[in-house]
Amino acid sequence: MTFAQFDYQKILDNWDTADEQSKAEFLDKLYEFYCVSTGLYTGLYQRFQKDLTEFARHLVVNRGMDVADLFRAGLEL
Repeated sequence: MTFAQFDYQKILDNWDTADEQSKAEFLDKLYEFYCVSTGLYTGLYQRFQKDLTEFARHLVVNRGMDVADLFRAGLEL
């Protein structure tokens, strides 16, 4: 897609301010958790995904937790 083909109006028509604010707040929490000092968010979400995946795998493989229980535990918070 080239710059000229980019449809800004479509983005604005579907813009969810509350959802975008939630994303920004989540990134701020990740920024604090990982003690990032560069001022950049580059790769931060991908790092979180990797760490979360490794943690979930540990719970399933080493602690015997069922994968479905990972999701249920999150819903009960």
